[in-house]
Amino acid sequence: MNAAPHHHRVDEVLKGPIKSKTVFPVLVMHLVKEQPDHGYGLMQRVDEICGDLIAVNTNKIYPLLRRLEERGFLSASWDHPTKRSRRIYSITPAGLERLDRIKGSMRPYLESIENAVGQLKRRLYS
Repeated sequence: MNAAPHHHRVDEVLKGPIKSKTVFPVLVMHLVKEQPDHGYGLMQRVDEICGDLIAVNTNKIYPLLRRLEERGFLSASWDHPTKRSRRIYSITPAGLERLDRIKGSMRPYLESIENAVGQLKRRLYS
């Protein structure tokens, strides 16, 4: 029996081509696009949105921010001009282009997850 084209096995959805290693950077870039922020502020914002779904800590956020800055997707400046305090990250034009491209390809993946979870919920609780 073949499933309808829009149905995916759970393992196909969760192990698909776009995994959490892509979701987290895209979410961070999206949040910086909405409002420039420092690493700790971004950790708090990710936690507000995702809770435990995307575990975030200093060992995950700061290396990501450095990588995104090195690749030219984010720029950063110190929030206090005369002393090293917090680095405020902003998205660059290259980051905007990259974010739009990844978000476009990620949408079907997220919709597959949403569909799979919805089907599971309906089966269990309807």
